[in-house]
Amino acid sequence: MNIDTLFSSFIHEIGKAKTEEEVYRTLLKSLKAMLKYNGALVLKQNKVVFFDPEVFDISKYSDYMAWIEERLLPSFFLESDEFIGIIPIVKQGKMLGSIIVRTNKEPNNELMVFLQIFSFLTGITLENLVLIEKIKNSEKFMFEVLNSISEGIFVLDEKGELEFSNKFGKEIIEKYDIKDYFKFLILDDANIHSKEFGENYFTIVKTKFDFLGSTKYIITFNNVTYEMELEKLKQLDKMKTEFVANISHELRTPLSAVKAYTETLLNMEVDPESQREFLSIIYEQSERLEALLNDLLDFTLIESGTMELEYSEFNICEVLQSVLEKVSPFAEKFGVKLEHSCSEVTIFADRKRIFQVVYNLLDNAIKFNDKEKDERFAKVNIKNEDNELIIEVEDNGIGISEEEKNKIFEKFYKGDRSLTYEVSGTGLGLAIVKEIVRLHGGNIDVESEVKKGTRFIVRIPLGK
Repeated sequence: MNIDTLFSSFIHEIGKAKTEEEVYRTLLKSLKAMLKYNGALVLKQNKVVFFDPEVFDISKYSDYMAWIEERLLPSFFLESDEFIGIIPIVKQGKMLGSIIVRTNKEPNNELMVFLQIFSFLTGITLENLVLIEKIKNSEKFMFEVLNSISEGIFVLDEKGELEFSNKFGKEIIEKYDIKDYFKFLILDDANIHSKEFGENYFTIVKTKFDFLGSTKYIITFNNVTYEMELEKLKQLDKMKTEFVANISHELRTPLSAVKAYTETLLNMEVDPESQREFLSIIYEQSERLEALLNDLLDFTLIESGTMELEYSEFNICEVLQSVLEKVSPFAEKFGVKLEHSCSEVTIFADRKRIFQVVYNLLDNAIKFNDKEKDERFAKVNIKNEDNELIIEVEDNGIGISEEEKNKIFEKFYKGDRSLTYEVSGTGLGLAIVKEIVRLHGGNIDVESEVKKGTRFIVRIPLGK
């Protein structure tokens, strides 16, 4: 087969592969056409995961394989009357696996170049499969979270036709005929309604949003039959309105990006450079979704009073270093200088939750810095004072008004973003921080002046 034809066939076949086995089968099929090999093995983490036609002994090639892992380039050597080829599967300088072939003829330079290209495309495809699986799991996780919410959630198109409902939504549909009511909701100017269905009363919230150029609506049905006080009902409506507004805004951007770029990768032939760019975007948006879902899960634990701490002894400075490593790219991107000091203190607390406290406060310090200032900083100071762990996070950002100081620890509260960078968030961060600090027996205070900056002070008692 002509090498150009073979290459086109390989691109076509590997683009259809849905599993690792299909990828390896496609690769070996092309290699067999190129090299007329007598046998071939695919190794992953030094274990044979695929072979054609049978497994053969590779123990004597271990020195060669170590050499190939350093070079990351295909190589052939003569053994007895055969040539042994070791072809690494490489992605971004990382060896994902290797192919070992036995052939009677040593490939020329042109074939060696094609072998390198084939292995590189195989690496990209394998990484794509892993990423797609992660995206599917994230989507499944998101649906599980939505189904755990004890109210009906519906997504409608611009004509009022139902596109999605969670578990409780399906129960409402089965019990009541609400299809015509959906059409009324999207035509009505009001976004909040109260409606009686059968013996139950519902507070209904409508949120309009755009998804890939199409108008959509999120409708939530909250059963308030057993609410006895009108003021409590109003507060609940307000919270749910803010909740739905935040969810619709925060979910649609990453979901749109993940779906659009995944469909492109699955349905179109894309050059390697574009593939890397698309996958980077998908990974970034998946992390954003994961962070959002983690906030929602923590909020669920707080609301139900079931958040528990897992105590252990650890060095607080190690936690601070982990936080700094995570936020440094974000700070560098927006020109915020990070400064820190830390007294070596071993504490007995929940390491994961203390990390969350420091990270959320420092992340906010970066988010809410003032872009109009030439020099912007975010400082962290951790020390032991009078047998208390003191965590101070300070910035020279836009500051917080006296009125906002009383609201920033409320769930879903988000300050005025007009003077800050365009950043995502649910408004749950400080509420979660406050609850974690409280569970540790501590407290959190804030000092701030508009246009000058903000300082958060966390105090947690030391000792078991």
